[in-house]
Amino acid sequence: MKKLEFDFNNQKFSTSLPDEAAQSVWAEIFKEREYKAAESIISLAKDPIIDVGAHVGLFAIYAKSFNPEVTIYSLEPELNNFKILQENIKKNNLTKIKNLQISLGGSSEQSSLIVTNDSHNHRLITAPSYNLQESEETTVQPVQVYSLRDFLDKEKISQVSLLKMDIEGGEYEVFSACLPADFARINAIVMEYHNYSGLNYKVIETQLRENGFGVQVFPSKFDKKMGFIFAKNKRI
Repeated sequence: MKKLEFDFNNQKFSTSLPDEAAQSVWAEIFKEREYKAAESIISLAKDPIIDVGAHVGLFAIYAKSFNPEVTIYSLEPELNNFKILQENIKKNNLTKIKNLQISLGGSSEQSSLIVTNDSHNHRLITAPSYNLQESEETTVQPVQVYSLRDFLDKEKISQVSLLKMDIEGGEYEVFSACLPADFARINAIVMEYHNYSGLNYKVIETQLRENGFGVQVFPSKFDKKMGFIFAKNKRI
């Protein structure tokens, strides 16, 4: 476990980073600023931000540095990550963050989370096998899954300022279950996408455009199988 204290956006923060995967995520968010396209949305957000695949809470810290008053729902299904997420939020005295040990998917049900030993590519059992090696050791954890619609209804969220998503291929299931009325509840989306044989980001890009979003795609400089999408709802 690495303890890291750092300055960001003229503020001081402290985080616990359990492994190299968490240290890599920290660098992506705070050094490479991979979510930079969404910073103006975050700064002006009045409705909640939904952080799907919250990991150890780094995106929530990042978002709070721009907008300390916005409500954030941090969704992280993996048990160890969730515990560290709670610790990281608490040690930075951040408020108006609701931490939930759940996942989003195509339907609301009890499911299973595949957990890899190297902390990369945790995903729902129904998600594609992105970058999983046959020799890789995994364990399975039970997890409650909600569709986006059911989650928003359960939490009584009528409108979302920003939907942030990083769920290792599960994004296809989440969006495939969405109706036009569901997309209308989202002002903006920033997400990591993952390409598979026969399934790539263009499926999501097309769906978003058909539902009134302007879409920007930022392919990864390091891995052609992944990248980021930033989308703003032009109908709002």
